[in-house]
Formats: sequence, C-alpha cells, structure tokens
Amino acid sequence: MADNVPVDLFVVSQIDAAFLGALATPPAMTRLEPQSISGDPKPGVEARVADPLWMVGRQWQFGELLGEDTGSPVSVKVASRAIPITAWAPAGRMDGTDDPTKPDWRPWPEGAVLEELIEHVPRAGYERGLRWRAETGGALIEALREAGHDDAADGALTAYPLDLPSDPLDPTGTLDPAADRLLLGLAGSVPDGIEALEDLAAGTPGWLSGAADEPGARAVVDDWQQWVAGVPDRGGAWTTTRLEHRFWLRFGSGEHSVVVRSEAFGAGQPRWHHLEWMPDATVRLDGDDNLAGPIDREDVLLATPLRYPGMPADRYWQLEEGNIAIAAIEAQPHDLARLALAEFALVSGDDWMVVPVDGRAGAVNRVLSVEVSTTFGEVRTIADASSVRRGSGFRIFEVTSADGRELDGVLLPPTGATPLTGDAIEEVAFVRDEAANMAWAVEKIVPGRSGDGRSRLSEPQPSHPTPPPDRDPEDVFYEFVSPVPKHWIPLVPVRVAPATIGLRKGAMLDEGEPVPAASVLLEPTPLTFPPEEIPREGVTVRAVPALARRRDGSYARWTAHRVRVGRGEASSGFASDSARLPSS
Repeated sequence: MADNVPVDLFVVSQIDAAFLGALATPPAMTRLEPQSISGDPKPGVEARVADPLWMVGRQWQFGELLGEDTGSPVSVKVASRAIPITAWAPAGRMDGTDDPTKPDWRPWPEGAVLEELIEHVPRAGYERGLRWRAETGGALIEALREAGHDDAADGALTAYPLDLPSDPLDPTGTLDPAADRLLLGLAGSVPDGIEALEDLAAGTPGWLSGAADEPGARAVVDDWQQWVAGVPDRGGAWTTTRLEHRFWLRFGSGEHSVVVRSEAFGAGQPRWHHLEWMPDATVRLDGDDNLAGPIDREDVLLATPLRYPGMPADRYWQLEEGNIAIAAIEAQPHDLARLALAEFALVSGDDWMVVPVDGRAGAVNRVLSVEVSTTFGEVRTIADASSVRRGSGFRIFEVTSADGRELDGVLLPPTGATPLTGDAIEEVAFVRDEAANMAWAVEKIVPGRSGDGRSRLSEPQPSHPTPPPDRDPEDVFYEFVSPVPKHWIPLVPVRVAPATIGLRKGAMLDEGEPVPAASVLLEPTPLTFPPEEIPREGVTVRAVPALARRRDGSYARWTAHRVRVGRGEASSGFASDSARLPSS
C-alpha cells in the first residue's frame, strides 16, 4: 500500500477538539496504488464499489468534492520558426572527422529529396544496358518531334542505331535472353541515347548542325542532356568499405546555421535518429548572403485533450463506457512491459493537450512561444520545458551531439514519400567461410546486357583438373588449389596498419589468369574491408532502381544500395594442397 492511506474506521474512547479539527480536512494523498498479493492486477483496476455512503466518503477523501476555480484552455497561439536546409556534403570517401570544412559542400537543389542525393550511384555504373540506352534515345526523339524538329529526329535515329552492348562474361549472349527480345522490339524505332550523349559531348554532330532550325533543336537537345544527367552533384555518400552512407547537412546560414552529420546511415529513409548535431561547426559558403533567412509564423489553434482508444476516464470515480473493460487487462507478474504500459495509462496524468502545428519538411523547426487562452479570458505563457528540465525527463525526436547536448527544435529531414524500388540490378553477398578460413564476396546478380539483373549461377563454372588417362583410377593425385566458382571473389587478410588486419579484394586464377569481379560494387581497386563489417551472419548488398515523388510532383529516379543481414556462413569448397581421387 502507498503512504498516507486513510483509515476507514476510528474506535476511540475520547475525541478531543484537535482531533475533530483534523477530521474536517481529508487526509492528503500523493498516490494511492493498491498492491495485489497474488500478482494479478485485476482486483486493483476493478475498483469495486460498496454502499453509497462509503462512496461519498471515499470521494471526499480523494478531493472529488472540492471545486477548482480554474479555466479550461480554449485556444493556443504558437509562434514557430523554420530554418530550411541550405547545403549538403557527401562524405563517403572520408574517414570520420569533426572538421566541417573537410567535406565537399554543395548548395541544396531546390525541391530535391535527400535520398536521391545521398543514395545515388552514378548511372555510368548500373545504367549501361540496352533498356537505358533505348529510354534515353526515345526521350530525345519524342522531344525533338514535339518541338517540330522532325529532320533532326530522323537524323539522330539514323546516326545512332540501337544495338546490344558487349558483355565479356556473356560473349554468346545466352545468359541474358531478355536482351535479344528487347532489341527485337525496339530496333529501328529509337536510337542509342548513350551514343548520342557521347557524340554531343565531343562536339556538334551533323544531324544537329544540319537541322533547319538549329538554335531551336539545340535548345531541345540541351534540355534533354540535363534530363539525362539528372540533379547535378548527386552521389558520393556511399562508403563501399563500410557498406553505409556518410553525409553532412547544413540548415540556415550565419548565426542561424545548424550543422548535422550522419556517419553510419545504411539505407531507406534518413530519420532524426540517424543524425548527430555538430554544435561547434561553422560552415561558410559562397552565396550565403543571397540566402533567405528563417521563416517565422504564428498559428492560433484549438486546444483539444489527448485521447486514444481504450483510454480510462479522466476522473477516478467516473464510470467508463461499456466498451471499455479496464479489468480485462491480461498481464502476469513477469509481463513487465505490459504492466508498465497499464500503469502509464491508469496512473499518469491525463491533462495532455494536443496542439497540431505543421512543421516544414527539410528544416529545423523551433517553437518560440506558446500562449494559452482560457475560458475566463486569461492568457498564460507556457514556459519551455527544456529551460527548466534540460537533460532530464522524457524526451524524444531530438537530435543530440556527441557530448549529449540537445538541438533546440525538431529536425525534419527533406525526405520524400516511401520510395518505390524495383528488382535488384546487382546483388553481392559478403560471407564468412570458416572451413577455408576466408571471407568471400559472392556475386549473385550482376547487370546484364538488357540493363536488368541476371544471375551468375548460370555461367560455366570451373571443374577439377582431369588426371592423365593412363593413371590408375585408384591412385590419388595432388591438387594445388581446388576450383572455386567464378562469382566467388576472395577477400584476403592483409595488414593495413600495425596490429590491424583488413580483408582485401583478391582474385582466383583460371588457367593462370585472374578472374575479375563483374559487379559495379566491387569495381574499386584496391578495396579493403574492415573485418568487423563482415560479421559471422554475413551481409547482403543489393543495387535497386528507386523512384520517389518530390514536393512539386515531379519524379526523382536513382539507383540505390540496400543493405541487409546475410543468411549465415557459407562454404566455397576451397582447399589447397589436397590429395584426391580422380573420381572425386
């Protein structure tokens, strides 16, 4: 039982005046919390009632009969300030640093979404297939014809016939049959847009210089080139060795500047908890003087009580609705989470008010003042809780610094709606092979000639060497290195620093020649992974096409990496210095 619990029955032989005076005021209670000996919370939350006089006495003890001369909130005036984002910087090729001048800062493109900037992988890596060549070429022809430049469109169609790109791993073209079907349907109707783009970069091609309206056709081609390039200065936040993204963001400028960073963002939508506030960072960029300042606004809103389904009544002596059964809580003594939730609903204060204030996406939103008007015409200013309880109490949605300082305001990253993603263009599984005491990068899916992903499992795989025909079938023979599938890329332990070992991308030999990696993810050379980035359960990285809608309704397209936990250890069958039978 809690402290200060009143006694229901007094049996005394003499009552003096002092005692009668004490009875005139009900005993003070800080908290009344019945404790069940059995551990079942049902008897306590049932709050069973007895005779009417007992109920009146209990209400008197609880202070239910006291009237409060107070007003109820009617309206709330909220003054807020939004500090919009002004710059960003990729930090994918940088080790962790606290110096804000080190990253390559770039102005924030108006209307862009954060995912398309930080997750973007250059199209030269993944969009080299027939599908992207045909799409860009078709867009060029369509734009020229809509503008009335049919002669330029016919010239481009003739100059850049669509053909299949080469694939060293698929010289016969049998591993990606979709490419032949795609070419059969598109050949002759659209040109090769990538060839046109490369030709325009080298100079002015004849089909453009010979157009009847060359200035008009050139303007259309310039717009097309910008569309193909997409939003400028994208990408650079991906760190291949860490399999994550790193980036910096700056909101506002000058005295209102707020700098945050993310050192270990995996994939998906960046949220406030992915960011770290840099309170001492100062970033000055060219053009800051021309930037708009913070956006201030005032909103007058109705104050509505916070309610949720199944919420207990406001007053202890008020009966709940018939569809709410507080005593139906099913919780055992060891169900700590459920008991804590029930205690929060039953014991905590219910005088929370909801004041919905729209925050600006892509900005740090701060509440400057809150004024509450009551039914008595009183206007009261609500003090900021952080000014009196900074660092204590319940807090959420706050970006903090490395030393625990909290950023004033709510940071809403400039993200779009949940992006749509397609089938994987590329998939690489990083696995541990304890039998061989090695780690591997297994290329499961790589870009095919069509532009879609194709499986590497269908490629011809190396086999064990064949012994001479005159050898006795029962004789064992020596094998220096056992064959390994070509899509298994070894990660060899190397010393990268004193007492520090890394896993560096290597290559197996096939007839004396190294077998290169076919995936774009493993293109960088040398490529060394810290051992902790490839745990025992493994890691799988997928490259997928992504699509999201910007605030102005336009679409953002990019190719993004998606990282997920692997499926455990794997066995490559690799062995060295082994003796085997010819039949094995």
